[in-house]
Amino acid sequence: MQRFFRRSELSTRLIGGCLLFSLTSCAPRIVDVTPTQGPPGSIVNLSMEYLVGWPRVEIAGKFMDWPQLKLSATDPQRSNVPGEELVWIEDKFLQFKIPDLRPGEYVVIIHDDKGPPGDLIYSFLETTAYVVFPPVWPFVFRSNQTQFNFRVLPKE
Repeated sequence: MQRFFRRSELSTRLIGGCLLFSLTSCAPRIVDVTPTQGPPGSIVNLSMEYLVGWPRVEIAGKFMDWPQLKLSATDPQRSNVPGEELVWIEDKFLQFKIPDLRPGEYVVIIHDDKGPPGDLIYSFLETTAYVVFPPVWPFVFRSNQTQFNFRVLPKE
């Protein structure tokens, strides 16, 4: 009987580990940051994977929403497609301008929201639709943010 419980416990841990891996593996991921430092007003380019929603950038408590961001496809054939028309699963470039901040090291957080800024009904309906369709669960039940460090230099 003790041997049965050990196998059952091992199976439970294995299933739990696979579930945890599948949920975290689809979190938004930064592939490349250019540049990693610069003065306020610098344009930062992020190459990202698994950015499936509406991005929002946070740095030093300041938020940049959709109108202050530029989103484009990494695929050169789709580089002219407007950001709001990109396919949710394709890799993207996210571009934004560093706000007026004092020199120092800052954590930049990229939030991957499930709907347009401030539209809670859209977010609710989209999330509900995804919950009904199990193949997309790793993209729904996942971390919705990623971060990197950026050094703000003195203004030139």
